[in-house]
Amino acid sequence: MACVKTIGTISDMKLLDILDATPIPIGYRVSFLTNFWREPLLKRMEKEFGLIRPELTVLICLSFKPESNARDICEITEQPSNTVSRAVVSLEEKSYITRSRDNLDARRIKLRITDSGQAVHDDLMKMFSQAEEVMLKHLTQKEVDRLNALLDKLARSAPQWSTDPVFKSPDSA
Repeated sequence: MACVKTIGTISDMKLLDILDATPIPIGYRVSFLTNFWREPLLKRMEKEFGLIRPELTVLICLSFKPESNARDICEITEQPSNTVSRAVVSLEEKSYITRSRDNLDARRIKLRITDSGQAVHDDLMKMFSQAEEVMLKHLTQKEVDRLNALLDKLARSAPQWSTDPVFKSPDSA
């Protein structure tokens, strides 16, 4: 059971103080770590590479699943279609992706990552990987392996637990 920590005024409270006080210890910690790991990297990415998060998402998808279309990316990432569409337009303008008609279905537009898009993707993955190493250097290799296994188990179970009514808004039923 989590230790409840008494906190003074709101101005005295730090994000770390919530770690021991929240009724959602796992969710909060995952979110906390994601924010402190990802946000500085996204700011750096925008400044150094001129890319924003939705554009990175598209590059990642196309790097791992070439010739996807925008709908595929929306389904994979659960990003709204307008967000993905804007990212596709921007990436095409930057010559990081190309669009072409599918020979089997003329209504379908295939997206492909270009060599320059792949190079940017690879540089970004290197930066993110280095940041992950910095974050994980506080754990032993055994702890890293265990953490990875547990997170993998949760990620693979997401389709099942995300269908629970607690994740649905009352008007979506």
